[in-house]
Amino acid sequence: METFVNYYKDLFVSVGWFIPSHSTMGDIIAIAKEISDSESPDITPYLEELYSSLNQAAMVTERYPVVPHICEYKEIISESIEAHFLGLNYAAVTTLMPVVEGVGNKLVEEWGIERKFTSGKLEGKSKSTKVLFSDLAHKCKEYVVENNLGMVSQIVPALEAFEHYLQNSFYISSGKYAYDDKTNRHGILHGAFKDNDFGVPMNFYKTIGAVEFLCFIISLKEPISFFAPSPTEKSYLLAKYYDSCIANSKIRQKILG
Repeated sequence: METFVNYYKDLFVSVGWFIPSHSTMGDIIAIAKEISDSESPDITPYLEELYSSLNQAAMVTERYPVVPHICEYKEIISESIEAHFLGLNYAAVTTLMPVVEGVGNKLVEEWGIERKFTSGKLEGKSKSTKVLFSDLAHKCKEYVVENNLGMVSQIVPALEAFEHYLQNSFYISSGKYAYDDKTNRHGILHGAFKDNDFGVPMNFYKTIGAVEFLCFIISLKEPISFFAPSPTEKSYLLAKYYDSCIANSKIRQKILG
């Protein structure tokens, strides 16, 4: 099983991503097949379905408001998701990226991660966000193994893939970002990337995926389901609104070209 899961981990890492936490095995297999079978894989259509209006509405109404730390950013997340369905790709990702860092820093505190190096040449110096998040991932893996939590052989590779994503994509120097979508925190939030550099749905998918994975990390200690929430009457109504946003985005696109 460990080799089986690592196979998927390596495939997702190869396109600058990680195994999405709120996905079915069917989703993972379909995306993995596209990556492995194509010289230039396009996983956007699969992610459009994975992060559909129905799925995102359920997260907004049923999950984000009740998850510790995440709930403090629920309005910001909600506006980012709305912007995504309105086709406002730049607004969607720039709104959402600070949430990853904000929640991540709260988890660094909660898990007791040292903010300064305690040995070696850098002893006493403050750690970068990238290093802090790497330390957090390592501590989460230790916790999962020591407590034999869930499917350890599946959770550990998923945590490793997420750590790799933060280290080598999300927080890497913008000039070293290796993928066309440019979902890179430094390039986007520091203004190094311009109109032609990013502003695609993939920016949103990778960033909302990071937020969802943080929900997963929180669920390691909190009584929250690992799985995506089921739709409710309220989320169905919100999904209909998101669908109307998609229709309006097409009108806007026709006007602005």
